Amino acid sequence: METSRLFGIPSNQVLPVMNYEKELALDTGVDTLALLALRQMLYLAEDHLDNAQMREAASAIRIGGADNVQGRRAREVETASESI
Repeated sequence: METSRLFGIPSNQVLPVMNYEKELALDTGVDTLALLALRQMLYLAEDHLDNAQMREAASAIRIGGADNVQGRRAREVETASESI
């Protein structure tokens, strides 16, 4: 609650995790919370990337039409497959 108040972010977006730097034994309860926090961070990152991709596609349609978006996505897929 204090972190939420200090930084002005909703308390449901504060994800407490423990630093394992000096821990010798694992604690299942703490591990579960850490994994849940990591999963939530990944969900938020995925949502952010999806929103950015939708904004980019909408911008490209306004500028160059739908064909421009499809061509760019095809080039991105081709580039990604070449790097793999």
